[in-house]
Amino acid sequence: MAVGLRLGLDLCAPHECCYGSTVDARGFHSFVCKKAPGKTIRHHSLNDLVARSFSAAGVPVVKEPTGLSRSDGKRPDGLSLVPWQNGKALCWDVTVICPLAD
Repeated sequence: MAVGLRLGLDLCAPHECCYGSTVDARGFHSFVCKKAPGKTIRHHSLNDLVARSFSAAGVPVVKEPTGLSRSDGKRPDGLSLVPWQNGKALCWDVTVICPLAD
């Protein structure tokens, strides 16, 4: 996929996504479809990379912490288990974006 995108090749036949959107021959839709399974996999992979980076630096962390949620029900993707600054733990959130989105 990455090589095909880099070379500007057609990667699939144009068709309609099972959710009703049009998929062009380059296959860009797979990056922007809100229901595409690859988006979730990329999110979990990036979150794991951040957590492993902290662990490699000797900072213990927990992924998907419970008990920390905003008024809208969202929660951070990770939390340091030691105080970071002013006695507060460090939280992070991973967001997967696509520069090809509308």
